[in-house]
Order: sequence, then C-alpha cells, then structure tokens
Amino acid sequence: MIAILLVYMLAAGAPTGAASERPELQCNTGPATKQFGSTSWLVYACDDDRSVVVVAAPPSPASPFVFVVTPNGTGGIELHGEGTGERSATQPAYDSLSSISSTELSALWQQAKQAGGN
Repeated sequence: MIAILLVYMLAAGAPTGAASERPELQCNTGPATKQFGSTSWLVYACDDDRSVVVVAAPPSPASPFVFVVTPNGTGGIELHGEGTGERSATQPAYDSLSSISSTELSALWQQAKQAGGN
C-alpha cells in the first residue's frame, strides 16, 4: 500500500510524460518509529537506498498523512506530503522534516532498514 501511494504521489507531482521516466519505488522496509513535531511517525526505507516514506502512526491526529523524503543531490532534501490529517499535527512534523540534511535522511533510511530486519 505504501509503495502504491508513493508511486501515485510521484506521478501526480510530475510534469506530463515525466511519470513514466521516474522509477517506481518500493517503500516497504521497516518501519522505524520516530517522533517528528511531537507526533509518532512510521519511517519506511525505499528500495532506491536513499529515500524514505514517513507515515502518521494511527491513532495520531496527523493520520492519515504521508511524507516522501528524497535527497536533492546538493546535500539537502525534497519533501512532499499528502493526506487529510489535522494540520496542527502535520505542520510541526513538516517543519521538523524540512530541516534535515541528506546525511540525516541517510540515517533515517538506515534506521528503517534495520527495523525491517535487513
């Protein structure tokens, strides 16, 4: 389900024709449980060995909501979010996630990978 949502989010945000050029990511490894913005989130590692999906842990007021975090190639990250969780819970998480570096993203990926037993 997470992988399907990620593919949908990437395709929806891509210019016409670009969705077919983007590889489909499978983000099923994990989850590691982390706190972002005082709310619990589940972090899943993607099969590109660098991206993560961060899902609001039910019964959080942020749920349902998902963030996709990918490195941007210049030491920073790209952050995309989608869902209908309460903004009072999703905005602090967005603020927290938006300030991480690609090095911190790599550490999140590793934590999710380890949580998944890999």
